[in-house]
Amino acid sequence: MYSSAEDISQALEKFRAYRVSANRPVLEKIIPIIERTQPPNPSDGRTEHYQRLRKEFLESLLESGPLDIDKPSELLERWDDFKHTIDGTSVEPDEALRVTRREAFFSAVEAGLKEKSPEDIRESIAVPSELRLLAEQVDAIWGPGLSEWMCKFHGAFFDLYDPGLVGTPEIQTDVPYGPSFMDDETGEEFETAIGFQIGEGIELECWAILSRNQDDSDQPWEWRYMINRFEFGLRIFDTIPDTLSCFASMGEPGDLGMDYWDDIGDRVYEHLRCGG
Repeated sequence: MYSSAEDISQALEKFRAYRVSANRPVLEKIIPIIERTQPPNPSDGRTEHYQRLRKEFLESLLESGPLDIDKPSELLERWDDFKHTIDGTSVEPDEALRVTRREAFFSAVEAGLKEKSPEDIRESIAVPSELRLLAEQVDAIWGPGLSEWMCKFHGAFFDLYDPGLVGTPEIQTDVPYGPSFMDDETGEEFETAIGFQIGEGIELECWAILSRNQDDSDQPWEWRYMINRFEFGLRIFDTIPDTLSCFASMGEPGDLGMDYWDDIGDRVYEHLRCGG
């Protein structure tokens, strides 16, 4: 299946907009708690020091690196400047490193496909062109939630920050659980020729699979994208935009995951105490 660069760009724009709108309410609840939590001795004259610690705490939740703000609430006040930190994607700022990492991954995948593919498709097989187009626009597409939640409970659909994935990509003819799959939502069954892993997480595996409908062996082999959430089911998508449309909310925590943040005040207090 094929999508153009414009199709993928539009799909990423919708994906990011969804993630930003889903994550902002969480920040609107967390940031006031970060700002009003006091250290053990709030009157010791180190107001600026504690404000810096509060900012550091927010940066650690977002895994954003240093933010050009004086206090956490400024992130909400200057939303357009910072919403990219919670849009569910990452782009390496060093363009040369991006190109090197991207080409290392696709070169390793292509070599593995040529080596392991069934003989009747070995000469013609190539990395799906729309995945290359995706990699030109983004380096990682993360699961739902703020970065801390996502790292604990989810992972990535696509991840060129993972050195194992980039350096030694997993390529299998049994992809990776057998020669055929069924989409647990649609009931469609697919025969697979080969595939390679493009992302993973806790209870998450994502693959590009060369496949065709199980009931039509005359159908040509085409690249599709598989997301396996194990006990929550397996989904198969025809294109990158189809995949992103579903992955935007797939595994999204109920009630914004706020039960996870119940102890946020205690955690801020400890950060202020230890950093003080």
